[in-house]
Amino acid sequence: MEQINDPLTMVSESTPDTIRQQRRRELDARRSKSRVRLGSCLQSWGQLKNHLGFSLHSELANYLLQR
Repeated sequence: MEQINDPLTMVSESTPDTIRQQRRRELDARRSKSRVRLGSCLQSWGQLKNHLGFSLHSELANYLLQR
């Protein structure tokens, strides 16, 4: 079957929404590489974060790594 390069079809593949979705997927993939999975420890992590007075998870992580 012959493939036809339809300009309207080609333009619709590059719509701002499609580009935005692609960028979001790329950012999510990059962010995913630095995630730490806490699993069943999530509640304890949050309690420790609050007990020590940190507002950000990264602050608690940095504090623990510096000890």
